[in-house]
Amino acid sequence: METDKGYPRLFSGTLTRDDSRSCRRLKFFVPPGAREVMVKLSYNPRHEEEGKPLGVQEFRERWDREIARYREKAERAGDPTLLAYYERFVDEAIARIQPLSNLLNLAVFDSAGAFRGRWDSPQHFAEWASIGEVEATRGFVAGAIRPGEWTVILECHAVVTDACTYELEVQCVVSGGSWYRGELHAHTNHSDGTLSPDELVAAAAEAGLDFIAVTDHNTVSALSMLDALGRTCRTTPQASNGRPLVIPGMELTTFYGHAVAIGVSGFVPWHDASKDGGLSWQAAEVHRQGGILSIAHPFSIGYPVCAGCEWEYENTDLSVVDLMEVWSGPWSSRIIWNVLALRWWDEMLCRGHRVTGVAARDVHKREELFRRETADTYVWARSLSQAGIMEGLKAGRVFMSSGPVLDFSLRTGGCETRYLPGDHVQARRGDSLVFAVKLHPEGKCGANGLSIRDLSVRIVEGTRERGVRSLCTMPLDGGGYADFGDVVKGEAWYRCEVIGSSKRYLPGPNLVAASNPIYIELTPSVLPCQG
Repeated sequence: METDKGYPRLFSGTLTRDDSRSCRRLKFFVPPGAREVMVKLSYNPRHEEEGKPLGVQEFRERWDREIARYREKAERAGDPTLLAYYERFVDEAIARIQPLSNLLNLAVFDSAGAFRGRWDSPQHFAEWASIGEVEATRGFVAGAIRPGEWTVILECHAVVTDACTYELEVQCVVSGGSWYRGELHAHTNHSDGTLSPDELVAAAAEAGLDFIAVTDHNTVSALSMLDALGRTCRTTPQASNGRPLVIPGMELTTFYGHAVAIGVSGFVPWHDASKDGGLSWQAAEVHRQGGILSIAHPFSIGYPVCAGCEWEYENTDLSVVDLMEVWSGPWSSRIIWNVLALRWWDEMLCRGHRVTGVAARDVHKREELFRRETADTYVWARSLSQAGIMEGLKAGRVFMSSGPVLDFSLRTGGCETRYLPGDHVQARRGDSLVFAVKLHPEGKCGANGLSIRDLSVRIVEGTRERGVRSLCTMPLDGGGYADFGDVVKGEAWYRCEVIGSSKRYLPGPNLVAASNPIYIELTPSVLPCQG
């Protein structure tokens, strides 16, 4: 956990009586990865100088306009007794209401314009108020902390002194995190796998995985055996003797398609699932258990060769789908499955469905964890825990790779903030975009044995209006780096592909790695780098 380098940010100013009953809008920038926004307001003086109350005549002269405005209401009533009573009331109240108070409050709105709470000076004067993802200070609203330009409206209800100085301090707390490498689809001998639960976890450890989801066909019986093996919350795999984090799950192998439920320990009924139902009920049950739903190998060969392996739910409500297996098994040998899945995923994204693309080996044997051209799913998470990995998956902070670690980022408008896959970036038409790609380790691709000179990078853009297109294809330099500049033309998403030398007899790209998208959302406002 660290405070963003642009914070704390201090806004200050001086108000006069003329600023009463007005608002000031103060803008600040919340960086990607922030998990908490904090605000603190103080002003001075809070009251007129105590010990020197104004006399009746002096008070009437200073506030004559306000007293006269209310007198008009009493006069309109046409009752001389009421008017006389009002004049006596003013004289008698002057001593009681002094000293008069300055009154400043504030309201907070996030980058989507959503109301995130209100600071009331008697409640929080000169104290930090927090807006978090799960919890918030009284008067504020917890929820997702969206990056981009946030707004504080400083409400100047009353300034009764000649001058009133204010200080508003804003702080953003950014969570630390890391990329974790894992497998999201694996079977034990509790279904049709060849490995026991213990053997599967040991093989995953040998493969260097940080996490593995155990997703047997239509059963959760292996999960009780795995409780002692790895289903714990920790920051490193070494904290559990090198074993990877084990995430519980189940593969729903229905008659018309397979779906992987990740993060569930209870059985998900599927026997009554109809083709017309699109697994909507099953998706709701997975979400009720706190899990996420992934479409498995959607273009696998289906009935009668592999009954149910092909996704035939043509009316699927994609709003209930969290993930989809875009890269199934070895890229080349499953090229038809994978190219079709990649194109369908692009279509989903262009229609506005934020489905996270993942890789999956569908492990049944030990050797499948080590086969060339199979990809790991890398997830950016705050910790190596079930909650952390699932949060990263749902947010789309994911890339797939058969070897190199892919660092794909975006900067906008000259700002230094780096946006990563899954981020939603607010920008204006004409703002500059700079895409940067870096492959690690330097000089080689890793498991596939390809060197940097064998690889190129492609930036893919998608929009509702134009569909999908390749913005550019460019080589990497000797250090595995490439960058590309563009401008914002409208709302769009961008993802990165790392491709190897083409195999002429195969369709589609020879994919080595691919990121999830970074999303551009249009805003009419000016977006400063730091507020």
